[in-house]
Amino acid sequence: MDQLLLFGVRSPLTPDYEETCARLGLAIVGAVQVDDLAPRVLDRERLVALAALTEAQRRAPYLTCAFNPARRAELAAMAEAAGLHPAGALVDPTAVVARSTKLGQGVFVNAGAVIGAAGFLGDHVVVNRAVSLGHHVLIGDFVSLGPGVTVAGNVRIGENSMIGAGAIVLPGVRIGADVTVAAGSVVRRDLPDGVLGAGNPAVVKPIRPGGGGFADRDEE
Repeated sequence: MDQLLLFGVRSPLTPDYEETCARLGLAIVGAVQVDDLAPRVLDRERLVALAALTEAQRRAPYLTCAFNPARRAELAAMAEAAGLHPAGALVDPTAVVARSTKLGQGVFVNAGAVIGAAGFLGDHVVVNRAVSLGHHVLIGDFVSLGPGVTVAGNVRIGENSMIGAGAIVLPGVRIGADVTVAAGSVVRRDLPDGVLGAGNPAVVKPIRPGGGGFADRDEE
């Protein structure tokens, strides 16, 4: 991969994608703006509407720019409906990824992350700054790991889950799909699908009807 199309650039995490591309010497051929909200892209000359993409831009693989799993899934569906194809994993050169760990399509591994041996990360996963993942982890599609998260060995995290900044997940824990773990929490026991876990030790908390909580924000 020698060029990339950034897709959906309103997230505050977008500049980190740009910085990683710069460190890798990877050309960004366009930054696709899909709504009227203010873009967070550093180089505004790259901005382009989806309908205005050139054929050359359409041939470049895309990477979704968002931290929130639901938003990233929405962007991926929009891109593929437009006939675009996902990029392979984008890994910052300052990150350390074990050669025996497999990364899916559309994965972003940000600066300073360390990923241990014999793991698997599904498609469109975001591993943010200074995350540490242990050996034999299994991370589902569209999972988001916030800055400074520590995940010990033999942990499973289900698809569309989001682990907040600085959270710790202890060895062997199973976290279900569509789970949010609040920032700074310590997860010592399994969490079922669709819950909010918070505290030390993390316990299941009620999710406010209508959203508006941590899970709805595009944290970085």
